[in-house]
Amino acid sequence: MDVIDQAQQDLARGDHVGAKTRLYEALARQPASQPILELLAYTYLVMGDRASAGAAWFLTAKADDDPTAAAAFAALEARHGSAIGVARALPINAPSGHYPARARHRLDRLSAAIRNNGEEWVPPRDIVYFDEMGVDSDDFADDNFPDGASVRGARSVQQRVLAALIILAIAATSASVVLAIVFS
Repeated sequence: MDVIDQAQQDLARGDHVGAKTRLYEALARQPASQPILELLAYTYLVMGDRASAGAAWFLTAKADDDPTAAAAFAALEARHGSAIGVARALPINAPSGHYPARARHRLDRLSAAIRNNGEEWVPPRDIVYFDEMGVDSDDFADDNFPDGASVRGARSVQQRVLAALIILAIAATSASVVLAIVFS
């Protein structure tokens, strides 16, 4: 039985909190899953939390003019009062490119509104950290790597070891240059 079926059974039993918890745990493994986000939004509606439903739907392909979603988006904005508040309320766990086009457009509009308010925000998973050489371990990722990883963007042990070895080699090379300079 998959997580959607289990969460639906939780909802049928009236265990709304259990369904919500199960769906958030599933989002950790499948961060941009549209069925999980849709059911999470529905779960929040059943719980009477329209603003949180809007936060979940924000990351889906749900149409902006859908009456239920529009009301949820309005409740989200009303609860958080500012664009940056809305941004911080989103259950965003994947790079924005992993979400559907409508969600990416919403994220772009939200980012523009935040910039217009003189603030800065980048979706959390869109931030890439580089070392001084410009190397990022994601440069060594291959989403088609045959490792059995079911989550898009997940890094296999082999990929992580390869990235660590390359970064270690760069560090060792840098250390040898420093030693050569010091002892020459």
